[in-house]
Amino acid sequence: MSHIEGLKVSMFETSIADLDLAGKRYDEVLNLLSYHELSVLYECCMSSLTDFQKGLYEKVIAKVPKEIALFSDPIAVSFALRDACDLSGVEYVWLDLEGDDDVGYSAWVREEDWDAVVRLAIDLLKRHLEKYLLDVYDRGTRNGIAGVWEAELPLQLCPVCGGASPERRVISANKRKFRGWTCTGCGHHVIVPSDALDYLKRGVEG
Repeated sequence: MSHIEGLKVSMFETSIADLDLAGKRYDEVLNLLSYHELSVLYECCMSSLTDFQKGLYEKVIAKVPKEIALFSDPIAVSFALRDACDLSGVEYVWLDLEGDDDVGYSAWVREEDWDAVVRLAIDLLKRHLEKYLLDVYDRGTRNGIAGVWEAELPLQLCPVCGGASPERRVISANKRKFRGWTCTGCGHHVIVPSDALDYLKRGVEG
């Protein structure tokens, strides 16, 4: 994550008692988390993923059905990983980060627990994708992203590779057309969240 040292902990969740991280700079918490033998499993912010986190994101996406992968952006995956940490029973720390007009999320667990958490996150995405789209994007944000598309405005950066503005495109998948953007560098699709939710709702209604 670029400029991660400039972010501060705004909120945190943990299964470890008596851990005080609120308000600390992200780089200040590293020694404390290392002392508890925790290492970063996943970092996500509004700019782009690090190479390691991109690899983990792609690993998760490769193991879910294509229609779920189409709608699963890095932030949705991070929320699934947070729930997986909570449900798995492992010791973990989840950080909400903010600063420098950026927002980030960070999940920390012991390395020997990484695979168990990732497997559970994949299962949660398969069963509850609509929950994560609702968790990540409130109604105002969903309307805002749709408005950006309708105004024919570009996205500034690809959220996966950080490349130049993804191209605005109508994306055909699952016999449907979705408004969105496609990164010409890594091929990642950004789908307008309201389109994804409408598709999922129609599937539920049958």
